[in-house]
Amino acid sequence: MTRTLKQLIEENSPVIAPSIYDGISALLVRDLGFKAAYIGSYATGATKYGVADIGYIGLEDMADQVRRLAPVVGVPVIVDGEGGWGNPLHVARSVKVLERAGASAVHIEDHVFGKHITASPELLSVGQACDKIKAAVDSRDSEDFMIIGRSDAFQTEGPSATVDRVLAYQEAGADGVFVAGVLDAESHARLRADARVPIFAVDFPQHSAADHAAQGADVVLYYALSHLAAIDGMRAALEVLAGEASTTSIEKSMSFVPAFDAFLGIEQARGEARKYGLLD
Repeated sequence: MTRTLKQLIEENSPVIAPSIYDGISALLVRDLGFKAAYIGSYATGATKYGVADIGYIGLEDMADQVRRLAPVVGVPVIVDGEGGWGNPLHVARSVKVLERAGASAVHIEDHVFGKHITASPELLSVGQACDKIKAAVDSRDSEDFMIIGRSDAFQTEGPSATVDRVLAYQEAGADGVFVAGVLDAESHARLRADARVPIFAVDFPQHSAADHAAQGADVVLYYALSHLAAIDGMRAALEVLAGEASTTSIEKSMSFVPAFDAFLGIEQARGEARKYGLLD
C-alpha cells in the first residue's frame, strides 16, 4: 500500500522530494528509492517551453505534468500551485483539478506579481492569502491531500513578517507551511516553536537535507536539481558534437541504446508481448 505524504512525513526526518519534469526524471526518482517527488513551475516552464519562471505556466500545464508523471514515479507528488491562478474561486477549482490529476499536495503562494523578476514582488494582504487557503481546504476531496501555505514575503517584508504570514496560513487551515527564502536563526526558532503542521523548505547551496531538518524542515524540495543536472550533461555532449562533428570521443562515458531500453522497461514489454502471442 502506498504511503500518504502525511504518513511519510511522520516516518521520515526530513522527506527528500526531488523535482521531476519528464518520464526519465520520474523513472530515476522511482528507481533510486525516493519516497516523494516534486513538480514545480520552474522545471515545467523550462523543459516544456524554454521560458523563465515568471508566471507563464497555467493550471493545465501543471495538471498535465501530474497526469503523466505521477503514475510513472509511483510516490506522493507535491505540486506547485502558484497563486492558485486567480481568486479563491479559481483556487478551489485548481485544487480539485490537481488532486484529481493525481497530486498528493499543493502549495499556494501569496504573491500577486513579480516573483523571480524583481527584488520586491507584490504581495496579497494576509487576509486575501488566508481566504485562498480556506478555499483550497474546503475544495479538496480527501483530507490526505495536503494544502501548503507558502509565503514569498521574505524579500519584501523580511523574515519575521514572513513567519507571521505562514503562521496565519496555518490558522486558516493549511496542512503545511513553506517559507520561500532564507530565515535568520531567530525566525527559524519561532517557526519551529509555533508551527503545528509540517514545515516545507527548498534546498539552498551548502545545505544538506540534515541541515534543513536541523532548522525545522520536515520536507525538503530539490526543485531544480534534475533540470540543472540535465542541462549540464546535454550541453557537454552537444558541445562535443558541435566542435568535433562526432561523438566518438565521449561514447565510452555514455549509455548505449540497449541499456537505455532496459531502463525504460523493454524486457517487461517483451514479456507482455509474448504473453499475448505477439512474439515467438
